[in-house]
Amino acid sequence: MKRNFSLARISLLVGLAAIIGVFSSCLRDNRPNGISIQVAGIALINASPGSPDLNFIADGQRKELPALFSYDSAIAYLPAYPGYRVFGFTLPYSYNLVISQQFYLEPGEAYSIFISDSLSNARLTCLRDTAMLPDSTMAGIRFANFSPNSQGLNLIVANSDTLANNIAYTKGTNFQSIAPSSNYTFQVKEKGSNTVLATLNNVVIEKGKAYTLWARGFENSNADSTKIGLSIMRNR
Repeated sequence: MKRNFSLARISLLVGLAAIIGVFSSCLRDNRPNGISIQVAGIALINASPGSPDLNFIADGQRKELPALFSYDSAIAYLPAYPGYRVFGFTLPYSYNLVISQQFYLEPGEAYSIFISDSLSNARLTCLRDTAMLPDSTMAGIRFANFSPNSQGLNLIVANSDTLANNIAYTKGTNFQSIAPSSNYTFQVKEKGSNTVLATLNNVVIEKGKAYTLWARGFENSNADSTKIGLSIMRNR
């Protein structure tokens, strides 16, 4: 059964308002005269078609997650020490890495880490979640392409504006302003084509909030668990 990741579900995992407090708080190291360190925040997004629930590994240590990390799900945000960090994923009940990669985190900043493609060809991508919205009456939105065999993808508001053009695999746009609404329909199309590849209906976009929409799955698949789709999470 196809599962679209909803705003309600991401809200159950964690509210970003609470996370902002975590970012501005401090962790202490375990030295006798421990120093204060401002943390970063990381969101985890599973865009690996057909993957089972995955375990998260940080610097060689397995980290417990607040919810199952299954395909087409997101967990936002986890506090993380800044600096060079190595993040990765394993299969359930295994310590054999599917993939791992080093990233640099700046203190007080937020990031989204996507795992995409099939697990045999898995790829990690880190996007920085900077969302500055000068107009408090608007919302912020960005689009990221994690459909591995796609060409450049466009994100469109049905019967209206094109929000993103020709976004390549593993790339994302900057956040841009969008008017709040209780009933958006978003569509994904291949560049230069009018064929709708994926649709996300009845999306609520609230003023003052920021959201990421991402494409995931394979264009040439007909299976619900692996075909191309469109999902959304709230970043703020």
